[in-house]
Amino acid sequence: MQSRPKIWIPIMIGIFILSFLVGFAPIRWERHEEGFDVQSRFTFEVMEPIFEDPGQIPEVEEAITEILVAAGLDEAEVEVREDTVFSVETFAIDEDQAARDRDSALAALQEEYEQVTLRLEATDEDVPTPIATIGPFGIYRPVPQLRLGLDLQGGAHVVLQCIPEAEINFVLADEVPIVTEVAEEIGEEEFQPPFTQDGLQRRVVNLLQETGAKPDEIEVSIVGTSRLVVNTQPINQQQVDAKVELIQNFLEEHYPGIEVERGEIHAVFVDEETADRVQYIIEERLVRMGEVREPVIQRQGFDRIIVEMPGVRDPDRVLDILQSTAMLEFRLIPERYEPVSALTYREWHDTETGRTVSWEEVRAESTVEFTGRDLLPNAQVQAGQAADWVVGFELRHGQKDAFHEFTRRNIGRTMAIVLDRDVQMAPTIRSAIPGRGIIEGNMTTEEAGDLRLLLNAGALPVPLEIVGNLTVSATLGQASVIRSLQAAGIGVLALFIFMIAYYRLPGALAVVALMIYMMLVVAVTAYAEVTLTLPGIAGLILSLGTAVDAEIIIFERIKEEVESRKSVRAAVAAGYDRAWTAILDAEVTTLLVAAVLYWLGTSLIMGFALMLAIGVACSLFNVVTLTRWLLFMTAETRIGQKRILYGVPERPEDTMETQPA
Repeated sequence: MQSRPKIWIPIMIGIFILSFLVGFAPIRWERHEEGFDVQSRFTFEVMEPIFEDPGQIPEVEEAITEILVAAGLDEAEVEVREDTVFSVETFAIDEDQAARDRDSALAALQEEYEQVTLRLEATDEDVPTPIATIGPFGIYRPVPQLRLGLDLQGGAHVVLQCIPEAEINFVLADEVPIVTEVAEEIGEEEFQPPFTQDGLQRRVVNLLQETGAKPDEIEVSIVGTSRLVVNTQPINQQQVDAKVELIQNFLEEHYPGIEVERGEIHAVFVDEETADRVQYIIEERLVRMGEVREPVIQRQGFDRIIVEMPGVRDPDRVLDILQSTAMLEFRLIPERYEPVSALTYREWHDTETGRTVSWEEVRAESTVEFTGRDLLPNAQVQAGQAADWVVGFELRHGQKDAFHEFTRRNIGRTMAIVLDRDVQMAPTIRSAIPGRGIIEGNMTTEEAGDLRLLLNAGALPVPLEIVGNLTVSATLGQASVIRSLQAAGIGVLALFIFMIAYYRLPGALAVVALMIYMMLVVAVTAYAEVTLTLPGIAGLILSLGTAVDAEIIIFERIKEEVESRKSVRAAVAAGYDRAWTAILDAEVTTLLVAAVLYWLGTSLIMGFALMLAIGVACSLFNVVTLTRWLLFMTAETRIGQKRILYGVPERPEDTMETQPA
């Protein structure tokens, strides 16, 4: 029996050390010379997608690696991050070699791919620095390597809902005025419209409400002299067709003898594929921003996206970027219109009638020739001619010839570049454009950078609406961490004191086992990269309770066996075996509850369930190994056979049993 401690003690010490190294990372591999930090990971962006199916990524990485090996970078590691972005890491020993590796990689890649650019990644201001370095290793201050949620470090929790949208246009033929205000404005006396503007809008809203539409889902506007524009939120094409037919019948009934023409009808709906696309674009935007660390993006139902952004510094700006549809359109303006001002483009001059009309009327009569989907994701911020910033763009190869031909045919016409229905610029086409251009509009550096980000990440297929927004300040998050740590420290200290005072020797052993258990929980949480939140801390505390409960069950059974006049060795074996069944049932039941909560719960409940499951699993391992080993090792020692240390009074015959023969 004496050989067991020789195995158990090193194993327990090894578990403690390994858990400490993983959970607190005091020693880390450093690729630098002493005192010299080297950044040898470079991110490259290409113009055309380098794969069509994610299953092709390993082949692409192998092909890029072969290119780099041919350039002399034998140990380079390649990681494809997006269809147009990949990173290359070399093992440079100093900054000069890192620069040479970067230039060699860029030159080799430019020979194989068209327009490879080096992307500058956002720097991390909170990168820890080592206390000392020993060879290739850095010694750091031990800090729990836990990913804190936004409720612990501040940030934003946003729930975005995908909104279906349909824009329906109706036009009265021969520019017949559609409402009395328009008729008075243009001096029309031959035909008097049956409605005022407010009256027509109310009638159309009431009409659509009869089909089940809610008032806040309907927007009716009068554009120009004879155009009615209705915006609704139908869920499918059948609803669109029904609304179109209903409104057209209404107009034909109240405008007898006047032809009602259907204008452009634009509709987008929400389905599983649309929501997946929205989630992907949101993730792309956050990644390209580089300001949000470890965002959590997940679906809720089929039309909602939950976005958690821990540590975000400017949540309003980030929300604007996430919510922006970023639909870029190149619209050919009718020849009769010209902008009144090149600053706002809100008003246009109608050269045929002499009237000043709104951009909405011009937009309704213009045609979309190209969209942002025709652009390459390589937009760049450039310096403009007027000391401002512009964004350069380039069309995809398949659209360059079409764009060149379109501009050649329309020399002298006005082409408006429209972003989310607002005109950014409306240049006159002076010559054929070969497929490149710029977007200007008195933008600041930040505005131009945001526009570049939106164009490269892609346009949202449907509008988004914020249905939930919880912003937690960094101060509040830090206060939550401090209070949680204080409460946990006080609770654990009180628990340790109680266990030692009441259960004596087994209680002291439980304290040792629980300390290793807590270290193991931190290591598993850090290794699995689980985001820790306040509900997660609650789950950890509950799992600690289950761990203590398991210890108490074992100790009470051992105490009963000792009181039944068994030897300490036999009492420990019998007590542990009899307690094990009850402990296993309790732990498995708790794991099942955690699994159900994780499956059915929202993000906060999922965090609670995940940390509870991790804690219970570690508790089960703790009971099976650490507590069992400690109890059996102690029972085999002379001092461990004293009944008084288990809370049972010593009897004379018990003392005689322990004396040597």
